[in-house]
Amino acid sequence: MTDPSGGGPTSVADHRDRVRAGVAQLTRSDLLPPGEALGRVLATDVVAALSVPPFDHAAMDGFAVRAAEVGAPPVELPVAGVVAAGDTAPPSLPAGTAYRIMTGAPVPPGADLVIPFEWTTGSDPVRLLRTAAAGRHVRREGEDVRAGEVALAAGTRVDAAQIGLLTSVGVVEVAVRPRPRLAVIATGAELVGGQIPDSNTQMLLAAGRTAGAVAASHGPAPDDPDAFRAILAEAAEVSDLVVTTGGISAGDHDVVKAALGAEDDFWFGPVELKPGRPQGFGRVRASDGRRVPVLALPGTPIAAYAAFLLFGREALARLGGRPAAGTRRARLGVPVTAGDRTVVLPGRYDENGHVVPLPGHAGHSQRLLAQAEVLMVVPPARCELEAGRTIEVLV
Repeated sequence: MTDPSGGGPTSVADHRDRVRAGVAQLTRSDLLPPGEALGRVLATDVVAALSVPPFDHAAMDGFAVRAAEVGAPPVELPVAGVVAAGDTAPPSLPAGTAYRIMTGAPVPPGADLVIPFEWTTGSDPVRLLRTAAAGRHVRREGEDVRAGEVALAAGTRVDAAQIGLLTSVGVVEVAVRPRPRLAVIATGAELVGGQIPDSNTQMLLAAGRTAGAVAASHGPAPDDPDAFRAILAEAAEVSDLVVTTGGISAGDHDVVKAALGAEDDFWFGPVELKPGRPQGFGRVRASDGRRVPVLALPGTPIAAYAAFLLFGREALARLGGRPAAGTRRARLGVPVTAGDRTVVLPGRYDENGHVVPLPGHAGHSQRLLAQAEVLMVVPPARCELEAGRTIEVLV
């Protein structure tokens, strides 16, 4: 429903809370080989099928010996053989001898110490100049992870190191949280007719994919409420989040508001945001019973992009069970004039690592948006914000 209070705009923080409350983590999961799970988040704990290491092996090139026989160096021992990496079942170490052994090779039965080459002279017999306690330079089976233990917990992001561990513990498939499905619907007869290029759709599709979503366009939609509702229903069937742009102000052809403004599960109203004052949020029911969130954004490109970074990116993160990314804090490099609402300004980092606004009229400039390194989120204030003040920036 359209904001009935008439009490003025809601804050950016309150609208963020509204969107958070209307978006829940997806319950389905995808099963993928570890190598295909890069960037995904584990949906369940992963239990090791194999121990790491899988057997006792040498941590260095050297000689495998019995620690009790080399307690008072220097000691000379005959070399009874060689154990190479890849050997599977070396024979037991005869008493009073040493085996030449390579890094990664299995430690032969009877041996409990590896003396590095650097601590020896000669070849056969080998002269041991130094010694150490039993277990030195030997990696024991399962000392890192034992078979049956949890190797990685649910909620862990899978990056290169995690893929290495998952492979080492013998996991062939992992359950990961799904990539949310994003539908983008731009509105306006001028887009349908091709008078104006539909830049918002391409921009938001790219922003959604950058945020980890599988994104698809379902527009542009004409300025007809019934036609828009039909497109929205089709999009909801195959999506986890629908983002619309345009059609939510007070004009004669604001189709999103006309189609959904009377629905109990929708809110439309002003938000203390410049650019991006008109905003909307609600949910539509899909045929499978899901209540699919719909984020209604303004049609001005910089307003749509800023609102997506503020509200849409977090919605996608919540759907995918991931922490929201892309928000940082930075110090102002110059004084900035604040206003009665949150102002989003295209900015860049100066030579000191502080943020400064790009020169020009920021409210409608796609060129400034494309040149920006960050979007500066200037909070409402009754005075100028001094240089050095810390503010939120959207990466």
